Amino acid sequence: MPSPRLVPFLPCLLLLALGQGVVSADEGQWMPEQIAEIDRAQLEAAGLSLAPTALWNPAGDETNGGLMRAAVNLSGCSAAFISAEGLIATNHHCAYRALQARSSPEHDYLTEGFLARERSQELEATGATVRVLRRIEDVTDKVRAAATAAKDDRARRQAVERVEKELVAACEQGPGARCDVASFYGGSQYRLFEYVELRDVRLVYAPPAAVGEYGGEIDNWMWPRHTGDFSLLRAYVGPDGGPADHAAENRPYRPAQYLKVSPDGVSPGDFVAVLGYPGSTQRYMPAVEVERWVEQVLPGMVSMYGEWIDILEREAARGDEVRIKVAALQKGLANRHKNARGMLDGIAHMGLVERRRGEDTALREWAAAQADKGTYAGVLDELAKLSAQARERHERTQLLGMLRRGPNLLAAAVHLARRAHEHGKPDLERTDQYMDRNQDRLWKGIERHLRDFDPGVDAALLASLLARNAALPKGQRSAALAGVVGRGKAGKDKGSPEAFQAAAAALVEASTLSVEGRARTLWDQPAAIAADDDPLLALARALAAEIDALEAEEGAAEGAQERLLPAYFEMLRAVRKGPIYPDANGTLRFSYATVRGYDKWDGQTQSPQTKLGGAMAKHTGKDPFDLPKKIRDQALAAKHSRWADSALADVPLCFLSSGDTTGGNSGSPVIDGKGRLVGLNFDRVWENIAGDFAYDISHSRNVSVDVRYLLWMLDEVESADHLLAELGIEPAPATKASTAEPTAKPQTQPEKRSGCGCRAGAGEALSGLAGLVLVLLGLGRMRSAWRRRRTLRQSRRG
Repeated sequence: MPSPRLVPFLPCLLLLALGQGVVSADEGQWMPEQIAEIDRAQLEAAGLSLAPTALWNPAGDETNGGLMRAAVNLSGCSAAFISAEGLIATNHHCAYRALQARSSPEHDYLTEGFLARERSQELEATGATVRVLRRIEDVTDKVRAAATAAKDDRARRQAVERVEKELVAACEQGPGARCDVASFYGGSQYRLFEYVELRDVRLVYAPPAAVGEYGGEIDNWMWPRHTGDFSLLRAYVGPDGGPADHAAENRPYRPAQYLKVSPDGVSPGDFVAVLGYPGSTQRYMPAVEVERWVEQVLPGMVSMYGEWIDILEREAARGDEVRIKVAALQKGLANRHKNARGMLDGIAHMGLVERRRGEDTALREWAAAQADKGTYAGVLDELAKLSAQARERHERTQLLGMLRRGPNLLAAAVHLARRAHEHGKPDLERTDQYMDRNQDRLWKGIERHLRDFDPGVDAALLASLLARNAALPKGQRSAALAGVVGRGKAGKDKGSPEAFQAAAAALVEASTLSVEGRARTLWDQPAAIAADDDPLLALARALAAEIDALEAEEGAAEGAQERLLPAYFEMLRAVRKGPIYPDANGTLRFSYATVRGYDKWDGQTQSPQTKLGGAMAKHTGKDPFDLPKKIRDQALAAKHSRWADSALADVPLCFLSSGDTTGGNSGSPVIDGKGRLVGLNFDRVWENIAGDFAYDISHSRNVSVDVRYLLWMLDEVESADHLLAELGIEPAPATKASTAEPTAKPQTQPEKRSGCGCRAGAGEALSGLAGLVLVLLGLGRMRSAWRRRRTLRQSRRG
């Protein structure tokens, strides 16, 4: 018989015994088609009450294809439909560029926030698009056949690109279709994704920056967090129901699937799932490539981004007009800079290089033991050779790659020059971004560069590129950039910072590309660009040639990878313990998890939830901890709000879970076991930044904003009853925040929980000898159960 002291823990021990695989099963960014392959009993034990087909039904269409179709791609972020009238929830930082585009010193929506009180007040989210998934088709055989027939690596890449473009072109014959082909498992599999792309997207609500960016870069990638990283937009279609450009006569899009918002929220131990479009992970890199990232790629990012952040901070201090123009770039660079530092820190803590070296040894031993050695012999050696080649060209790759981020006028000029060069080719032979199907997006990007152009900022960023180029080994330098620098009027050394700045400023000043209508004229007459004597265009033409040459080198390397990686993944499946799921690649994925805290590297235990009182405690009255007065005023009665969590005795702000996320998951809807929206993913903790390279159940935590914070803001701060009604939320009582007694939640309360944090009634499953066996199986997890109880108690104490 078990000890009487164990009796209170029996329900938890049962779940722990049944869920031995659940703890590690949080790992994985699963393709929709793979959900059916996940053990259903495991999902149910974790807390999912929906059938897998309710999430994704491969036999269904847009109307019955599953809730995952409510998740959309919002210009590279994730988002979700949350009403039948096309209302979309995503992160504040995912709407940031749209807010910037509509802001001015007179109407600074970045700082002040925005709320449309009626549909007619909704603002065009300039440049934003929403992709709604229609179908997925396996096209592996078609693409692999083209790859196999190629004579060499460069030809292989060209053949794969050609068949991908043909598949996309055929797919886009459908009404309103936007299509992509994506590779999985290093080119082992290919899928065609058909979307409808909505082009009329409008801003509905965004909180002030002091809420949406609360904590700024100090709290970015950190825990605890108190950031209201949410915003609302709306998608519109033309009168005929099809995608259309922004127009007054357009009407709201009616999605076939949307998520209902849950007013109940989450508690520690709850099941959650993240639905979204994660961008890129590197979970399967060989050791030599991880070493290259640690020694070269990530330090290069830290150095380059750090320098540009300093430049932008200095330039932004010149005035509000410049501050608004550089805001999006400044925010993006700061995020990537801290991310790169966190990657280095996390990879070191995980000992990942050593682990991958050990894995390489195991792969070599396995390959040597195979009867068919020809399939696997030399795979690792060839991959190491490709890594060495990438190392040789990396600094040039990074330097030319920064052209797309700024200087803005030069970036626009390079696009014009490259488009003019590609214009003479058949469409299917062009570089993808210069194909006819991408012309509208390309022009909008050029317009954005022109809108954000400031001569002082451009000159400072270009001077940085010139100086960095001059410091490269001679064989790696850009000849085009080197040719810009000459001896200054005062006879300054051409290698001095003053010379670089003078040369850059003179080039920007001499260009007429920023003159109203000039870029559009060149766009409409691409043949004229080759003879145009604008000095910035001349530089852009030279840089375009260098970029083309670099892309040819990289194309040959990609062709070699398409030849090698399918065999490499066969080797990994034979040697690795645990699931082999595909790396993130910007396509729809499912990750399930548990709301849970963690212990930091220094051993400090972190509760999985934060509350409004914590944000108040951080308030200093100075950026980035300056809560608006209207927030502080309402916070005084927040514990009596209908949005308050009874265990926290306060309005919940953010929560942690063990979801497997990365960049691109920003804005991802987080659902509970019933498929209801409970949060929006927006970050990871510092100890999990290196999760792009490896998942670690002890530290892999994603950060989500609790949907109750959004509802509290709409209800008690903004009085946005029209939006609450659209979300199906009942009107608040006459006194929204009574100081006498807490008001009841608008819908049913979460299920009661037993003292161990498990759902009440779980102990009834234990009976007789079978129950005793399960208890004994769970004894090894007693320490985890106690820790979970302690975390729950701490979270309830706040």
